[in-house]
Amino acid sequence: MNGTVQEQQFFDLAATRGLKPVGTHHADNTLRRIAGFFSRSLLREETAGRPSLLQGTDPRARLLVALFFLISVSLARSIPVLLAHAVLPIVAMALSRIRVKEVLGAGLLMALVFSVLMAAPAALNVFAGGQALLPFYSRDQEWHYGPYLLPRIIGVSREGLLTAVTLLLRVLSSVAAMLWLTLSTRWLDLLRALRFLHLPPMFVQVAGMTVRYVHAFHRQSEEMHLGKKSRSVCRSSIAAEQAWVGARIANSWDRSLHLMEEVNDAMVARGFTGEARFPRSSRLMARDWLFLAAVLLLCVAAHAVGYVARLRT
Repeated sequence: MNGTVQEQQFFDLAATRGLKPVGTHHADNTLRRIAGFFSRSLLREETAGRPSLLQGTDPRARLLVALFFLISVSLARSIPVLLAHAVLPIVAMALSRIRVKEVLGAGLLMALVFSVLMAAPAALNVFAGGQALLPFYSRDQEWHYGPYLLPRIIGVSREGLLTAVTLLLRVLSSVAAMLWLTLSTRWLDLLRALRFLHLPPMFVQVAGMTVRYVHAFHRQSEEMHLGKKSRSVCRSSIAAEQAWVGARIANSWDRSLHLMEEVNDAMVARGFTGEARFPRSSRLMARDWLFLAAVLLLCVAAHAVGYVARLRT
Protein backbone atom coordinates (compact mmCIF):
# COMPACT_ATOMS: atom_id res chain seq x y z
CA MET A 1 0.00 0.00 0.00
CA ASN A 2 2.81 2.41 0.94
CA GLY A 3 4.59 1.55 -2.31
CA THR A 4 1.48 2.44 -4.29
CA VAL A 5 1.16 5.79 -2.51
CA GLN A 6 4.82 6.60 -3.08
CA GLU A 7 4.52 5.66 -6.71
CA GLN A 8 1.51 7.94 -7.13
CA GLN A 9 3.37 10.76 -5.38
CA PHE A 10 6.27 10.28 -7.78
CA PHE A 11 3.97 10.51 -10.81
CA ASP A 12 2.29 13.64 -9.39
CA LEU A 13 5.66 15.28 -8.75
CA ALA A 14 6.87 14.40 -12.23
CA ALA A 15 3.70 15.85 -13.75
CA THR A 16 4.09 19.15 -11.85
CA ARG A 17 7.67 19.49 -13.08
CA GLY A 18 6.79 18.59 -16.67
CA LEU A 19 8.72 15.31 -16.62
CA LYS A 20 7.65 12.07 -18.29
CA PRO A 21 8.48 8.81 -16.52
CA VAL A 22 10.08 6.11 -18.61
CA GLY A 23 7.52 3.72 -20.00
CA THR A 24 6.99 1.31 -22.85
CA HIS A 25 7.40 2.90 -26.29
CA HIS A 26 8.21 1.90 -29.85
CA ALA A 27 11.82 0.90 -29.04
CA ASP A 28 10.59 -1.70 -26.55
CA ASN A 29 8.04 -3.01 -29.03
CA THR A 30 10.62 -3.18 -31.81
CA LEU A 31 13.14 -5.07 -29.68
CA ARG A 32 10.41 -7.41 -28.47
CA ARG A 33 9.36 -8.21 -32.04
CA ILE A 34 12.96 -8.76 -33.10
CA ALA A 35 13.46 -11.07 -30.13
CA GLY A 36 10.31 -12.94 -31.16
CA PHE A 37 11.68 -13.31 -34.67
CA PHE A 38 14.92 -14.83 -33.39
CA SER A 39 13.02 -17.09 -31.02
CA ARG A 40 11.08 -18.35 -34.02
CA SER A 41 14.39 -18.93 -35.79
CA LEU A 42 15.36 -21.17 -32.89
CA LEU A 43 12.01 -22.92 -33.36
CA ARG A 44 13.13 -23.77 -36.89
CA GLU A 45 15.83 -25.94 -35.38
CA GLU A 46 13.06 -27.75 -33.54
CA THR A 47 10.98 -28.21 -36.69
CA ALA A 48 14.04 -29.50 -38.54
CA GLY A 49 14.53 -32.18 -35.90
CA ARG A 50 11.02 -33.59 -35.94
CA PRO A 51 10.75 -37.21 -37.04
CA SER A 52 8.93 -37.34 -40.34
CA LEU A 53 8.88 -39.10 -43.67
CA LEU A 54 11.04 -36.53 -45.46
CA GLN A 55 13.26 -35.77 -42.50
CA GLY A 56 15.42 -38.78 -43.27
CA THR A 57 16.35 -37.47 -46.71
CA ASP A 58 19.76 -35.91 -47.20
CA PRO A 59 19.89 -32.07 -46.99
CA ARG A 60 21.69 -32.05 -50.35
CA ALA A 61 18.74 -33.86 -51.92
CA ARG A 62 16.33 -31.33 -50.40
CA LEU A 63 18.40 -28.45 -51.74
CA LEU A 64 18.51 -29.94 -55.23
CA VAL A 65 14.75 -30.55 -55.11
CA ALA A 66 14.11 -26.93 -54.07
CA LEU A 67 16.34 -25.55 -56.83
CA PHE A 68 14.77 -27.75 -59.49
CA PHE A 69 11.30 -26.77 -58.25
CA LEU A 70 12.16 -23.05 -58.55
CA ILE A 71 13.35 -23.55 -62.12
CA SER A 72 10.23 -25.53 -62.99
CA VAL A 73 7.95 -22.86 -61.48
CA SER A 74 9.73 -20.11 -63.41
CA LEU A 75 9.12 -22.04 -66.66
CA ALA A 76 5.40 -22.57 -65.96
CA ARG A 77 3.13 -20.29 -67.96
CA SER A 78 -0.44 -21.46 -67.32
CA ILE A 79 -2.48 -21.37 -64.15
CA PRO A 80 -3.26 -25.15 -64.11
CA VAL A 81 0.46 -25.95 -64.28
CA LEU A 82 1.20 -23.47 -61.50
CA LEU A 83 -1.60 -24.94 -59.38
CA ALA A 84 -0.09 -28.39 -59.84
CA HIS A 85 3.27 -27.01 -58.70
CA ALA A 86 1.68 -25.28 -55.70
CA VAL A 87 0.49 -28.62 -54.39
CA LEU A 88 4.07 -29.94 -54.05
CA PRO A 89 5.25 -27.58 -51.24
CA ILE A 90 2.00 -28.23 -49.36
CA VAL A 91 2.51 -31.98 -49.54
CA ALA A 92 6.19 -31.61 -48.59
CA MET A 93 5.31 -29.55 -45.50
CA ALA A 94 2.68 -32.07 -44.47
CA LEU A 95 5.16 -34.92 -44.83
CA SER A 96 7.73 -32.89 -42.86
CA ARG A 97 5.19 -32.23 -40.04
CA ILE A 98 5.45 -28.45 -40.41
CA ARG A 99 2.36 -26.65 -39.12
CA VAL A 100 0.52 -23.95 -41.04
CA LYS A 101 1.06 -21.43 -38.22
CA GLU A 102 4.81 -21.99 -38.37
CA VAL A 103 4.90 -21.46 -42.13
CA LEU A 104 2.86 -18.25 -41.92
CA GLY A 105 5.02 -16.92 -39.08
CA ALA A 106 8.21 -17.75 -40.96
CA GLY A 107 7.35 -15.35 -43.78
CA LEU A 108 4.61 -16.79 -45.97
CA LEU A 109 2.00 -14.37 -44.63
CA MET A 110 4.26 -11.38 -45.33
CA ALA A 111 4.97 -12.74 -48.81
CA LEU A 112 1.24 -13.14 -49.42
CA VAL A 113 0.45 -9.54 -48.44
CA PHE A 114 3.37 -8.15 -50.44
CA SER A 115 2.50 -10.25 -53.50
CA VAL A 116 -1.14 -9.16 -53.44
CA LEU A 117 -0.07 -5.50 -53.30
CA MET A 118 2.32 -6.03 -56.19
CA ALA A 119 -0.11 -8.05 -58.31
CA ALA A 120 -3.18 -5.85 -57.76
CA PRO A 121 -2.23 -3.18 -60.36
CA ALA A 122 -1.57 -5.91 -62.95
CA ALA A 123 -5.24 -6.91 -62.79
CA LEU A 124 -6.28 -3.57 -64.32
CA ASN A 125 -6.82 -3.24 -68.05
CA VAL A 126 -4.46 -0.26 -68.00
CA PHE A 127 -1.47 -2.62 -68.00
CA ALA A 128 -2.77 -5.91 -69.41
CA GLY A 129 -5.41 -4.58 -71.80
CA GLY A 130 -8.72 -6.30 -72.44
CA GLN A 131 -12.29 -5.37 -71.65
CA ALA A 132 -13.04 -4.30 -68.09
CA LEU A 133 -15.12 -6.93 -66.28
CA LEU A 134 -15.25 -4.93 -63.05
CA PRO A 135 -15.19 -1.22 -63.95
CA PHE A 136 -13.84 1.31 -61.46
CA TYR A 137 -13.70 4.54 -63.46
CA SER A 138 -15.14 5.63 -66.80
CA ARG A 139 -15.03 8.66 -69.11
CA ASP A 140 -16.64 9.60 -72.39
CA GLN A 141 -13.58 8.65 -74.46
CA GLU A 142 -9.98 7.50 -74.22
CA TRP A 143 -7.74 10.04 -72.56
CA HIS A 144 -4.06 10.79 -72.11
CA TYR A 145 -2.25 10.95 -68.81
CA GLY A 146 1.15 12.36 -69.76
CA PRO A 147 2.62 10.01 -72.40
CA TYR A 148 0.18 7.19 -71.53
CA LEU A 149 -3.07 6.49 -73.37
CA LEU A 150 -5.70 5.25 -70.92
CA PRO A 151 -8.87 3.39 -71.90
CA ARG A 152 -12.30 4.89 -71.59
CA ILE A 153 -13.29 2.44 -68.84
CA ILE A 154 -10.69 1.45 -66.24
CA GLY A 155 -11.26 -1.74 -64.27
CA VAL A 156 -10.27 -5.35 -63.72
CA SER A 157 -9.99 -7.27 -66.99
CA ARG A 158 -9.84 -10.99 -67.65
CA GLU A 159 -6.31 -10.76 -69.05
CA GLY A 160 -5.17 -8.66 -66.10
CA LEU A 161 -6.74 -11.04 -63.61
CA LEU A 162 -4.97 -14.00 -65.23
CA THR A 163 -1.67 -12.08 -65.08
CA ALA A 164 -2.14 -11.24 -61.41
CA VAL A 165 -3.10 -14.81 -60.44
CA THR A 166 -0.11 -16.17 -62.39
CA LEU A 167 2.22 -13.84 -60.53
CA LEU A 168 0.70 -14.75 -57.17
CA LEU A 169 0.95 -18.49 -57.77
CA ARG A 170 4.52 -18.26 -59.00
CA VAL A 171 5.71 -16.13 -56.07
CA LEU A 172 3.86 -18.00 -53.33
CA SER A 173 4.89 -21.41 -54.66
CA SER A 174 8.55 -20.34 -54.75
CA VAL A 175 8.42 -18.81 -51.26
CA ALA A 176 6.66 -21.88 -49.85
CA ALA A 177 9.34 -24.15 -51.33
CA MET A 178 12.16 -22.13 -49.80
CA LEU A 179 10.39 -21.97 -46.43
CA TRP A 180 9.99 -25.74 -46.52
CA LEU A 181 13.72 -26.07 -47.17
CA THR A 182 14.74 -23.75 -44.32
CA LEU A 183 12.21 -25.11 -41.83
CA SER A 184 13.07 -28.73 -42.51
CA THR A 185 16.87 -28.31 -42.61
CA ARG A 186 19.24 -27.24 -39.87
CA TRP A 187 21.38 -24.21 -40.65
CA LEU A 188 24.66 -26.11 -40.49
CA ASP A 189 23.29 -28.85 -42.76
CA LEU A 190 22.10 -26.21 -45.21
CA LEU A 191 25.57 -24.64 -45.35
CA ARG A 192 27.06 -28.07 -45.95
CA ALA A 193 24.57 -28.63 -48.76
CA LEU A 194 25.55 -25.30 -50.34
CA ARG A 195 29.17 -26.44 -50.43
CA PHE A 196 27.95 -29.52 -52.28
CA LEU A 197 26.99 -27.17 -55.14
CA HIS A 198 30.63 -25.97 -55.24
CA LEU A 199 29.77 -22.41 -54.32
CA PRO A 200 32.75 -20.18 -53.45
CA PRO A 201 33.93 -20.88 -49.88
CA MET A 202 33.81 -17.15 -49.10
CA PHE A 203 30.09 -17.07 -49.91
CA VAL A 204 29.30 -19.88 -47.48
CA GLN A 205 31.55 -18.39 -44.79
CA VAL A 206 30.01 -14.92 -45.09
CA ALA A 207 26.49 -16.38 -44.91
CA GLY A 208 27.31 -18.31 -41.74
CA MET A 209 29.05 -15.39 -40.03
CA THR A 210 26.27 -12.97 -40.98
CA VAL A 211 23.64 -15.01 -39.17
CA ARG A 212 25.83 -15.27 -36.07
CA TYR A 213 26.62 -11.54 -36.09
CA VAL A 214 22.96 -10.55 -36.46
CA HIS A 215 22.19 -12.55 -33.32
CA ALA A 216 25.10 -10.91 -31.48
CA PHE A 217 24.13 -7.42 -32.67
CA HIS A 218 20.53 -7.85 -31.54
CA ARG A 219 21.62 -9.07 -28.11
CA GLN A 220 24.00 -6.11 -27.78
CA SER A 221 21.29 -3.60 -28.80
CA GLU A 222 18.82 -5.08 -26.35
CA GLU A 223 21.34 -4.95 -23.49
CA MET A 224 22.18 -1.29 -24.20
CA HIS A 225 18.53 -0.30 -24.33
CA LEU A 226 17.59 -2.16 -21.17
CA GLY A 227 20.68 -0.78 -19.40
CA LYS A 228 19.70 2.81 -20.21
CA LYS A 229 16.07 2.23 -19.30
CA SER A 230 16.97 0.73 -15.92
CA ARG A 231 19.10 3.79 -15.09
CA SER A 232 16.58 6.41 -16.26
CA VAL A 233 13.94 7.83 -13.94
CA CYS A 234 12.35 10.23 -16.44
CA ARG A 235 12.63 10.73 -20.14
CA SER A 236 15.20 13.15 -21.51
CA SER A 237 14.65 15.65 -24.29
CA ILE A 238 14.46 14.48 -27.89
CA ALA A 239 17.86 16.03 -28.64
CA ALA A 240 19.45 14.19 -25.72
CA GLU A 241 17.84 10.90 -26.78
CA GLN A 242 19.06 11.37 -30.36
CA ALA A 243 22.57 12.16 -29.13
CA TRP A 244 22.55 8.98 -27.01
CA VAL A 245 21.37 6.87 -29.96
CA GLY A 246 24.08 8.37 -32.20
CA ALA A 247 26.73 7.65 -29.58
CA ARG A 248 25.52 4.05 -29.22
CA ILE A 249 25.60 3.55 -33.00
CA ALA A 250 29.19 4.81 -33.13
CA ASN A 251 30.08 2.59 -30.17
CA SER A 252 28.48 -0.43 -31.83
CA TRP A 253 30.40 0.26 -35.04
CA ASP A 254 33.68 0.49 -33.14
CA ARG A 255 32.95 -2.72 -31.23
CA SER A 256 32.02 -4.45 -34.47
CA LEU A 257 35.38 -3.60 -36.02
CA HIS A 258 37.23 -4.86 -32.95
CA LEU A 259 35.10 -8.01 -32.88
CA MET A 260 35.81 -8.64 -36.56
CA GLU A 261 39.55 -8.33 -36.02
CA GLU A 262 39.50 -10.50 -32.90
CA VAL A 263 37.45 -13.23 -34.56
CA ASN A 264 39.68 -13.20 -37.64
CA ASP A 265 42.86 -13.40 -35.55
CA ALA A 266 41.41 -16.22 -33.46
CA MET A 267 40.38 -18.19 -36.55
CA VAL A 268 43.74 -17.69 -38.28
CA ALA A 269 45.55 -18.75 -35.10
CA ARG A 270 43.57 -22.00 -35.19
CA GLY A 271 44.54 -22.74 -38.78
CA PHE A 272 41.62 -21.21 -40.69
CA THR A 273 42.49 -20.76 -44.38
CA GLY A 274 39.29 -19.13 -45.65
CA GLU A 275 37.20 -22.24 -46.24
CA ALA A 276 34.69 -23.63 -43.76
CA ARG A 277 35.33 -27.32 -43.27
CA PHE A 278 32.42 -29.68 -42.69
CA PRO A 279 32.42 -33.39 -41.93
CA ARG A 280 32.64 -35.40 -45.12
CA SER A 281 29.17 -36.43 -46.25
CA SER A 282 28.30 -39.86 -47.47
CA ARG A 283 26.82 -40.57 -50.87
CA LEU A 284 23.16 -40.01 -51.56
CA MET A 285 21.12 -43.05 -50.64
CA ALA A 286 18.34 -44.75 -52.61
CA ARG A 287 15.57 -42.83 -50.82
CA ASP A 288 17.28 -39.54 -51.71
CA TRP A 289 17.38 -40.45 -55.40
CA LEU A 290 13.79 -41.64 -55.17
CA PHE A 291 12.77 -38.29 -53.69
CA LEU A 292 14.57 -36.42 -56.48
CA ALA A 293 13.01 -38.63 -59.15
CA ALA A 294 9.50 -38.25 -57.72
CA VAL A 295 9.65 -34.44 -57.71
CA LEU A 296 11.24 -34.40 -61.16
CA LEU A 297 8.53 -36.69 -62.53
CA LEU A 298 5.70 -34.64 -61.01
CA CYS A 299 7.05 -31.35 -62.37
CA VAL A 300 7.59 -32.79 -65.85
CA ALA A 301 4.11 -34.33 -65.78
CA ALA A 302 2.57 -30.96 -64.84
CA HIS A 303 4.32 -29.26 -67.77
CA ALA A 304 3.30 -32.06 -70.14
CA VAL A 305 -0.36 -31.83 -69.12
CA GLY A 306 -0.28 -28.07 -69.57
CA TYR A 307 1.32 -28.41 -72.99
CA VAL A 308 -1.29 -30.92 -74.15
CA ALA A 309 -4.07 -28.65 -72.89
CA ARG A 310 -2.68 -25.72 -74.91
CA LEU A 311 -2.52 -27.87 -78.03
CA ARG A 312 -6.17 -28.85 -77.66
CA THR A 313 -7.25 -25.26 -77.30
